[in-house]
Amino acid sequence: MTSFLSVKIVSTKIKKWLKAKVAFAVIAVIGLVIMVIIVKLQPTMKHQTAQRAIAAVNYIEVQPHLIKPEIIGYGVVKPDMVLQAIAEVSGRITYIHPKLKKGEIFAQGTLLLSIDDKDYFLQFKQAKADLLMNQANLQEMKLTIENNELELLLALEKLQVRETEYARMLKLNKTGVVSKSTLNGEKQNLLKQKQEVQQLNNKKTTLPSTLAVIKAQLEISQAKLEKSQRDLDRTQIHMPFNGRISYVYTELNQYVTAGGLSSAGQLFDAFSLSKIIINAQFPLEQFRLFATNFNIQAFAKKENVPSMTDVLQSLGLTVMVKDPSGKFDAWSATVERFSDNLDAKSRTVGLMVSVSDSYKKVRPGSKPPLLEGMYMEVVLSGRERKMLVLPRFALHNKQIFTIDHNSQLQRISLNDMQYRGDLLLLEPSDKGSIKAKDKIITSDVFPAVNGMKVNASYDQVTAKQMQQWLTPVTKQTEEKPLAVEH
Repeated sequence: MTSFLSVKIVSTKIKKWLKAKVAFAVIAVIGLVIMVIIVKLQPTMKHQTAQRAIAAVNYIEVQPHLIKPEIIGYGVVKPDMVLQAIAEVSGRITYIHPKLKKGEIFAQGTLLLSIDDKDYFLQFKQAKADLLMNQANLQEMKLTIENNELELLLALEKLQVRETEYARMLKLNKTGVVSKSTLNGEKQNLLKQKQEVQQLNNKKTTLPSTLAVIKAQLEISQAKLEKSQRDLDRTQIHMPFNGRISYVYTELNQYVTAGGLSSAGQLFDAFSLSKIIINAQFPLEQFRLFATNFNIQAFAKKENVPSMTDVLQSLGLTVMVKDPSGKFDAWSATVERFSDNLDAKSRTVGLMVSVSDSYKKVRPGSKPPLLEGMYMEVVLSGRERKMLVLPRFALHNKQIFTIDHNSQLQRISLNDMQYRGDLLLLEPSDKGSIKAKDKIITSDVFPAVNGMKVNASYDQVTAKQMQQWLTPVTKQTEEKPLAVEH
């Protein structure tokens, strides 16, 4: 009985479960049908292309101008001539100029220091006396030589007389008129005369050597006199040029020793005011701006290597030296030479420029003197040539935006360009991407898409500003001004 009831209960549960599954399937089918009906009844969606708005932009036209290519370098002022005064003679300092202090300026020839000259004056007097003595010896020797010549002539005449007399005596002796003893006496006189002539000849031979010795002694005494004179002069130290004192090492009554740069021999340091030198450093690649002015054909004809002066003159370079702060007037400078090597770290090349007589051209408040150690800006300019000029702010990541004849924006990439303050300079070329009369966008455009339509208006403000920027550095070309369509 119990097993029958359990079977019945299980059968009932299975039936309920089957009914639930059927109901779920029916509901799912009905939902799917409804969804299909909704999709079918919904209208078809149509895509419409949005029209891009035409951007309003400002522009100016590219104009050619005569511009001097210019590069800027920096360097430190150094004097062209530096003096390290050292004692050339030893002694005690007996005089010091009362204004001999660091920073003081002295004119050329000013007596600055004196060294005790007593010993050197005595040496000078002794050398002068030796010279006078040797000069007297020379005169005496010259007289001796002259006397020797005269004595030799007289001795030769006497010898001739003695020879004649001896020949006569010899004849008389043969005839018996003159005795043998008389003949021997005459022969002895003849031999004495020959001996005298021989002695005078020997003396004549040796006198030139003695004369040469005296002349050598005279030259030695002359050299000693000149040396003693120089030593005496060296006791007086004068300023060798118009200069400024940079350091003083000695004091009054101090003993100084001659020669060397030891502390016992140093007197003072000074530098010349006539010229200063600046070793300005420039990036090597910037010098290509002046390459068009280099006449290589002229130098190719020369047999010898051209001098640095010839090379610099061919480039037509001019230089201005400025204070980097811009608070003072500029100095006109001269190109001297290039430095002998390239800086390995900065890849810059040094150009030596000079300013002459800066102290004579000082204007208080506006043009101070160029002092050693001052950091200066050096502006190097070449000969003027025609270039295309754009505002620098029109450059965007080495690209500029132009307007073509279809009023469409074009992005132009630039590689070879130069900067001059607020200006962007380009070399004119038939193959260049930018030419005269091209329209350059001067206003902001975002996004700047190649080929997009633009509504262009002439930028009067930028055009006027360009003229202000160009005024100090350019000269309008002799061509007629390019027509501008507004």
